[in-house]
Amino acid sequence: MNIKTLLIRSLSGLVYVSLIVSAIIIGGAYFMVVFGLLVGLTLFEFHRLTGKQGSVDALQILSAIFGVILFIVASRISMFSPFFLLVFLLGFVVCCIVELFRNTPARTDNIAYFLLGQVYITMPICLMYEILSYNYIVLLALFVIIWASDTFAYLAGSLFGKHKLSPSISPNKSWEGVVGGLIGALLTALVFYLTVSDPTACEISVSFIRWLIFAVVIVVFGTLGDLLESLLKRTVGVKDSGHIMPGHGGLLDRLDSVIFAVIPAAVYIFIMSIIC
Repeated sequence: MNIKTLLIRSLSGLVYVSLIVSAIIIGGAYFMVVFGLLVGLTLFEFHRLTGKQGSVDALQILSAIFGVILFIVASRISMFSPFFLLVFLLGFVVCCIVELFRNTPARTDNIAYFLLGQVYITMPICLMYEILSYNYIVLLALFVIIWASDTFAYLAGSLFGKHKLSPSISPNKSWEGVVGGLIGALLTALVFYLTVSDPTACEISVSFIRWLIFAVVIVVFGTLGDLLESLLKRTVGVKDSGHIMPGHGGLLDRLDSVIFAVIPAAVYIFIMSIIC
């Protein structure tokens, strides 16, 4: 990697991290704008990716608009409200009606990918708003732990990687990288425990053990999310999900771990809030 490429990659990553961190800390309308854009752009990217499979041609723009609408509903009301479910079902009905009158050979596949995009991308990002409302530190920790895990996994895999994690899906990933990522995540959890924990709070930050378990959950499911996206890219024969982030690929390449890990992480947070 030459200096120019490294500089572009670093600047691109810095902009991405700055937007995510600032949106989580500031919250409110700024969070809605930043993460709403993430929903729309990532959905559009996802459908461009799946559209490389021969006759598949899902409704990219409609899916992106619908995903943003769902996110707005989730952030203004709640993704667990009956209205959110009604809007989701309405989007499904609209997609089916449009596909009925399209002259494409894979209309049922298009509907399936439309729904998959909402479940795979929109729902997890809507869930992030729920976590933000619960405690913004927890959502910030989710992202930072993922980033630390990815960095340590890359370093450990580059230096010591010998045993392949899943050669048929992602030949460059190794078990040594997974262990390195876990170490990075646990160290990051320790930093959060030492700097932001409140012993009186009824949440994961009440004890160091809970922070460690939180980190393990994120690493395990984040790694699986990374593999899932690698499987999708291998299926359609591409290296990156897109090119919106110079030196990094697409948004889905950056969000694959966190959108998969946020669901079990939210379940863990819910359980801890009950037994606290």
